Amino acid sequence: MDTDNRMTKLLELAAAPHEWDERPVFCFTSDIDWASEDVIEDYFGRLPLDLLKLTVFVTHHSEVIAREYEHGRLRRGIHPNFLPGSSHGDSFREVIETCLSFAPEAICTRSHRAFDVTDTAHMLYNEFHLKCCSNVFTTLAPHIRPFWIESKLLQVPIFFEDGSFLYNDLGLSIEPYRKYFTAPGLKVISFHPMNMAFNTPCIPWMRQIKDSMSREQFNHIDAEMIEQCRNRERGAFNIVTDIIDLAQQIQAPIMSMEEIYEELSVVS
Repeated sequence: MDTDNRMTKLLELAAAPHEWDERPVFCFTSDIDWASEDVIEDYFGRLPLDLLKLTVFVTHHSEVIAREYEHGRLRRGIHPNFLPGSSHGDSFREVIETCLSFAPEAICTRSHRAFDVTDTAHMLYNEFHLKCCSNVFTTLAPHIRPFWIESKLLQVPIFFEDGSFLYNDLGLSIEPYRKYFTAPGLKVISFHPMNMAFNTPCIPWMRQIKDSMSREQFNHIDAEMIEQCRNRERGAFNIVTDIIDLAQQIQAPIMSMEEIYEELSVVS
């Protein structure tokens, strides 16, 4: 199939009716953001991984993530940091190569801080053969559908992100927004290990914890510190588990990000 005909077919597939046009379809994702092994272990241990079909966007090697991946309980994408001073490298190519060394099978990418320019998008697709990206952050936008972007990556927009929900002062319950979660559309849910383990109640609270330690200390947060600092009232962990419970209550389909790509792709 030549390139032009392939893109024509991809456009037709994206425009065709899909399940998310008729009902909510959930997709659970997580940006690892250099979380320590104890933080990742704590957070995985408190989530129903077998149910979620979770795609984690990795920033570094983690034995815990590698174990769960080998057991088939999650999928791995990459979370490249293209910003100045990145621990991933000094050039776009070096950053991508570093991240793919942590998840060589990855087909999905979401950039740290949603950094997205045509140079990185074309490099990810043409040279490293990534298939889809998730760099559009919305706040509970209705009727979300994936779409093809100029670089030939499939863009899969985010519906809910824990930090954005807190940043916009939407409270610590999804009940006022239930109609958005139950309306038709793709519901990509994005959350972070630190917010889950510490049960972040607001942005300044987590910012204070992060600013109190060096990068090295942050990368090695242990179980004792998690227990010492964990918020015992409502917080981000409760919000995310409420979303998971709601998806189960309404018997909404759950798809991995990779499955979303497969539904909209064709063999070249």
